[in-house]
Amino acid sequence: MSRNRMPVPDGPLSRRQLFPTLVGAVSIAAAAISLARSNIADAQSKTDKKTAKYQDHPNNGQSCAQCNFFRPPKSCQLVAGDISPGGWCSFFAKKA
Repeated sequence: MSRNRMPVPDGPLSRRQLFPTLVGAVSIAAAAISLARSNIADAQSKTDKKTAKYQDHPNNGQSCAQCNFFRPPKSCQLVAGDISPGGWCSFFAKKA
């Protein structure tokens, strides 16, 4: 018998052996589904730069770095793609 092989049970698995395996499998599946849903929802909720009237320079002293929706270093909750901290779009909302 090789050292790398796992022992094969002689009979059917007991509930004590089966339960931890099932709990682990269900947990992994739930985490994968949750992650996939959040990525899809995030991608669907963002608009393109053209629709947002995004520009890579400030507008009347307003810039993405001052906006509530900007996420450093180069992301936005509402606009898709790389966003410059010195940029601006029509969704600008000054941080409180």
